[in-house]
Amino acid sequence: MLEILLKEWTEEVKHYIYLIANFSIKESQVGAVLDDVLNVSGKMIRTKILLLSAFLGSNWENNKEKICKLAAMLELTHLASLIHDDIVDDSPYRRGKISIQGKYGKDAAVFAGDFLIARIFYYGTVENLNEAVSILAKTIEDMCIGEIEQDLCRYQEDISEEKYFEIIERKTAALFQAACSIGARESVCSKELTQKLELFVKNLGLMFQIKDDILDFTSNSKDLGKETHKDFQNGIYTFPVIMALKNSKSKEVLAPIMKKNREENLSLEEIIQLEKYIISFGGIEASYKKIETLSNTNRQLIKELGENPEINIYLEKILKELEEKR
Repeated sequence: MLEILLKEWTEEVKHYIYLIANFSIKESQVGAVLDDVLNVSGKMIRTKILLLSAFLGSNWENNKEKICKLAAMLELTHLASLIHDDIVDDSPYRRGKISIQGKYGKDAAVFAGDFLIARIFYYGTVENLNEAVSILAKTIEDMCIGEIEQDLCRYQEDISEEKYFEIIERKTAALFQAACSIGARESVCSKELTQKLELFVKNLGLMFQIKDDILDFTSNSKDLGKETHKDFQNGIYTFPVIMALKNSKSKEVLAPIMKKNREENLSLEEIIQLEKYIISFGGIEASYKKIETLSNTNRQLIKELGENPEINIYLEKILKELEEKR
């Protein structure tokens, strides 16, 4: 029943995505970008978090239209952020395909991302969805601060675990929390339930980022759909690196690689050796243990969300997928 409901509502969300992002510049390069990016084919996990949060409340069954509009605004915010992330990262791939900036150029990508953000806020204002607009605006601010702080920490070999989580709470987990907050508020969830949901999705966002960091060291570019080790080469030392550096023997062999990485591009052989070091010094294992810790906290929170067996099973499925080692 829940899977059918999610599928039905998600299709409605896609309808509003196209409606909100409607544009009169179809013949331009930016129009081509928008046609491409609006072909939503991902899991839409943030949209589903918003819908699930709404389903846990008491005012969702007769409020489908508004909730789906809000979910569309949230999903478009995510899509715009992906476009801008690829530009900042100078990434040629996204989800197994050529990235937007790689395919259409940086200028068209920048204009398309900015255009989507403008359309989101215009639509939200016209539709009097002011509370959601406020939440999304603050979330985008947090995401930008997270990216700026990450940039300030580039090539810092002593970046702490605490700083890493401070950054990813903003750049990744913030949009998950926005999804939960918007859905729960619209469906009139209790304050206590909303707080538990927000903690759950915050942890979920952290788990997604750590898993992405793990895959950057354990997947080839074809599997992951983007260049691997790109963060490391850009001086962004993620959780597996931070954990590997806690091993007393690791700095001796990693320090020369990190020093060279600041000065010039690493060779393929050095990148392969780096990957072996991160694994052998326990960076990947420690990362999976952190995911397990966050997952266990979330399992306890699931028990406290109330008697919603289908939703509980669905959330448990998400946790298991993130825990899976591959």
